[in-house]
Amino acid sequence: MEDAVTDELDEDFVDEVENAVKSIYSQLSLKYIGSSTMKGSAFVKFLNDIVEHMNKSETSSLLSIPSEYESIIQFVAQEAIKEALGIYQEQMDHLLNEEVKLPILWDEFTEIHNNCISEANKIFFEKVIGSPTQMENFVEELNEEIFKFKGEFTKRNSDELTAYNENIAKDYWERYVKIGLNQETLFESNDEFQEALKAFELAYEKSMMKSPEGDKIIASYMQNQYPTAIEYMTQLGRMNAELVKVMKAKEEAETFRLEASAREEEFRRKIEAQKYEREENERNFKTKMEELQANIDQQNKSHEEMKERLIKERDIATEKYNQKLEQLHNEMLEQQRLNEEDKRKLLEQQQTNFEQIQRETEEANRKITEELKRAITLRERESH
Repeated sequence: MEDAVTDELDEDFVDEVENAVKSIYSQLSLKYIGSSTMKGSAFVKFLNDIVEHMNKSETSSLLSIPSEYESIIQFVAQEAIKEALGIYQEQMDHLLNEEVKLPILWDEFTEIHNNCISEANKIFFEKVIGSPTQMENFVEELNEEIFKFKGEFTKRNSDELTAYNENIAKDYWERYVKIGLNQETLFESNDEFQEALKAFELAYEKSMMKSPEGDKIIASYMQNQYPTAIEYMTQLGRMNAELVKVMKAKEEAETFRLEASAREEEFRRKIEAQKYEREENERNFKTKMEELQANIDQQNKSHEEMKERLIKERDIATEKYNQKLEQLHNEMLEQQRLNEEDKRKLLEQQQTNFEQIQRETEEANRKITEELKRAITLRERESH
């Protein structure tokens, strides 16, 4: 029977089974571990573990329900973490590989990450059970694992941003600057060289994907390609020493600004990510605590209802017992009355019988007396 395919079974039979199962489930009360509800796989594992523990012949220790509860809490937490991580990784992979094409701007990346982590947290907080302290530890464990996956996705986008901006910078450097450093098309003056650098920077700024990676690329050019180009222009006599010194100081300052800007942007992203994740966790944690409080209230209500039901059942049982006692008492009184009645009737019957016997005796004596009298009279007559 267990190998039968549902579609091959009689439709009415399947409906009856489904209705029976629904009816059973509808009457089952919630099971709790502390203030957390124990649902589905958690409850099944709890029962399986208990049965397995009880069936072990080598088990000499008594079954400990608290330790079984702790085992279930850990099991459910790990399952919740595993499922939440799976949801996060699956959605991030789908969004970053299919719906959008890397590289993307960090604000868009952050929005995608936040949406994915919200879905992951939703799954996690729906399933996780335990005390508030335990949940805090599980949340921290989940965040650590998500941070690892996020780091992988972050590196992928960062590498793509770097490659994209490097290609942009390389293209514009060759188009505006490098071409003027060739013997055939040399810059004729420092002004032309300066205009070329400015055109390169403007074109790059317009086409780049704004990001710390983009700032680092232009800063790298100012640290490496710029000095090489300036040195070459100096050798050609297009620039004097004072101008070179001014340009180097300017480029060093700009490089410092760009590098600082990149660091600040990365730091800002980290702070905003931490702020969002903290607010997300606080919101989910608050919702979970409200759920736990509702469970506690429900348990208290159930306990009160059970207490009231027990009191009511006790009162009903007492009333039934008293009714039974009263019934027995009434039956005893009735039996006593019947016994008295039977006794009275018996006495009356005995009195009647006695009187009957007495009358019969008197009648017999009367007859004997009359016969004696007749006999005496007859003898007297015969003697005369």
